[in-house]
Amino acid sequence: MSFESELFTPYELADTKLANRLVMSPMGRRRAADDGTPTELMAEYYRQRAGAGLLITESTHPCPEARSQPNSPYLCTPAQVAGWERVTSAVHEAGGRIFVQLMHAGLAAHPDVNGGHQPMGPSAVRPQETTKLGDQVVEHPETRAMSESDIRRAVDAHVSSAVSAVAAGFDGVELHAGNGFLLHQFLAAGTNHRTDAYGGSPAANCRLAIEVAAAVANAIGPERVGIKISPGFSITRIAEGELTETYGHLLNSPEITALAYCHTSGFSDSAVLDLVASNWGGTWLHNAGVDPVDDSARVRQRLAEPLERGADLVSAGRTFIANPDLVTRLAEDRTLAIPDPATFYAGGSNGYTDY
Repeated sequence: MSFESELFTPYELADTKLANRLVMSPMGRRRAADDGTPTELMAEYYRQRAGAGLLITESTHPCPEARSQPNSPYLCTPAQVAGWERVTSAVHEAGGRIFVQLMHAGLAAHPDVNGGHQPMGPSAVRPQETTKLGDQVVEHPETRAMSESDIRRAVDAHVSSAVSAVAAGFDGVELHAGNGFLLHQFLAAGTNHRTDAYGGSPAANCRLAIEVAAAVANAIGPERVGIKISPGFSITRIAEGELTETYGHLLNSPEITALAYCHTSGFSDSAVLDLVASNWGGTWLHNAGVDPVDDSARVRQRLAEPLERGADLVSAGRTFIANPDLVTRLAEDRTLAIPDPATFYAGGSNGYTDY
């Protein structure tokens, strides 16, 4: 069987049976209500894409201070749980499977959209001078270092949100430890200047990610938990330090190896791929980084490349936006539609549910 053909074969992800190996990666679309409650439009959006082997939602915040963009969703309150339950019900009725990605923005959060909370992270580092909030560019505020009580609250928030995710009908959760957000900020030497139990060495830098993973797995079961990492990610001031030592420690920690999968993205360096492959023995989901094109054969070839490198599952993002039935179109070698970037965050159904 060719690697391209393998894309369309079933896969057992711990206790979750997937119809194929194509995963829709998390993509912020900013269609939630102002208070972060998922909308009926979001339920339709995810239902349309239920043909993917697995859907992973856009970044969803586990507590009020975790938000970095307007109209990104939360999973905290009963109303938000009910909103997400409409989403999961729609996906399951269409035969799909869905995980929610939990993301705390940490230093990248902004008080204009998170209820006025000052951004906080491992150290008082401003990740950038300005931030784009919707269509506006605003100054990024001063940040502060998290106290141990702040850290405990962040762990507890992830646990509470994960429990709420199960109540809302999600098949599992993905913990976002990449792309410059809170857990990644602790992993990265550029933002973690601590010298206590949570910083100062590769093992200490990994501690928060490991504690969150262990606590969430204990609450809902490790078979329902994945983790997202992006080794080598260097946008803003998230500069990695001892890459091999840090991720070697993280990926070999018993609390992490017990999880359902590891999702990697944000890099194309072959050496980094080798780093993950040589340190991770569980289910590996890798983002293929496919640019939207109309040629199915070309997209299939790009999607198959991670499988050739040892990945078990492959995620894609923007290609799913304009092709809700992407799996069918690829299998039948049909021409693919190209998404309109002007509609990515525009609100409403245009460029969202009308493809």
